[in-house]
Amino acid sequence: MKVHIPADAAAEFQRRHDAVIRAIRDAGRAQIVLTSTEAIFYLTGATVEPLERPFFLVVDATTGARVLLVPDLERTHVAKAWGTGAQEIRSYREFPAPDGDGWLDALEPLLAAGFAYEPSCPAYIADALQARGGSRADLLRSVRLAKSDYEVRQIAVAADYARRGVVKLLAGTYPGSTVIEGYTTSNTITRAIVGEQDRFDPLATKVTVAAWPAPISAEPHSVPPLDMTLDAGPHVVMALTRVNGYAAECERTFFTHAPTSTEADLFAAMLSARALAYSMIRPGVRGCEIDEAVHQHLRERGISDHQRLHRTGHGFGLSAHEPPWLALGSDDVLAANLLISIEPGIYLEGVGGYRHSDTVLVTETGYRSLTPTPDDLRSLTRSKSTAIQRTKGRLIRRVAGVRN
Repeated sequence: MKVHIPADAAAEFQRRHDAVIRAIRDAGRAQIVLTSTEAIFYLTGATVEPLERPFFLVVDATTGARVLLVPDLERTHVAKAWGTGAQEIRSYREFPAPDGDGWLDALEPLLAAGFAYEPSCPAYIADALQARGGSRADLLRSVRLAKSDYEVRQIAVAADYARRGVVKLLAGTYPGSTVIEGYTTSNTITRAIVGEQDRFDPLATKVTVAAWPAPISAEPHSVPPLDMTLDAGPHVVMALTRVNGYAAECERTFFTHAPTSTEADLFAAMLSARALAYSMIRPGVRGCEIDEAVHQHLRERGISDHQRLHRTGHGFGLSAHEPPWLALGSDDVLAANLLISIEPGIYLEGVGGYRHSDTVLVTETGYRSLTPTPDDLRSLTRSKSTAIQRTKGRLIRRVAGVRN
């Protein structure tokens, strides 16, 4: 089946290919072997699940040629990939293959002297590549850092769905509502993506919209129980989206009971740190400078470094966590067309967390938020409920088998 490739997508994949060729040559290498799902998607548009069957994209800077080595059963699938259409596709026998027919047997003849491979390459593959003269080199990092206008448009789509997820979840939230009620917003946003986008790639699309109630909101990487209720204290709604390969996020701290004076003060401290971070966004500023300024700002308000836990921000692209890093140990420097999060947080163990997050585009003169959503305390206090909200909540809990 022939896949129609829009002109802007074809031009974008050609731009990426040319940029990678330049990066290989600038590094004094002849070739790079790429194994990560993100790198292969970046250059071909193919969404793959390696499991025990690895995929390889070999890019040769001397000839400009590309060879995509895949398991036999994936050959037809990847032939439909977007990309430049310039790559040759080869395959190897099903794993575990007979001697002489495995992935390494098919890959070895493709390797040039002194080739490079990705730092994220799995250890068992890296050992085999190193034994054949390869060495580790992160040649795609600089290429992927600054986004093209095409990439910005794709990430803006994901960002808008994240924004909509936050708005939708908050609209259905009320005192005593449960995590499962908010989590169903994930399905609502996924259905919107399927219905509204011209193309839908289920392997490259993922939506998580949920509320982290207090006090678990102080543990942003924990998983709250579905029957946990949103009672007093600071809650955090997280909307994490990846739409057809491009990622974004939007998060807000909110309350289902009128905040105490202490909670209001902590919310204000988080907002002031956030405003400081925003005021520093412009090309030429180092990510570590922003994070250090935020640290010092919160120290002056009695917030210890231990209560920060999280850096001020990170980059977006094919992943929701990639360079540049707005963190104390980062050497990254902001430039136009970088996509970053701004999310300075305060985390009080056993009490709750305070964090807003937005997907932000660095511009020539400053920034533009791609997830504009109310961030003030009044808008984010949901201390009333309606009969419709309560009835819908009971129905969701009953269908999900949650007793509460």
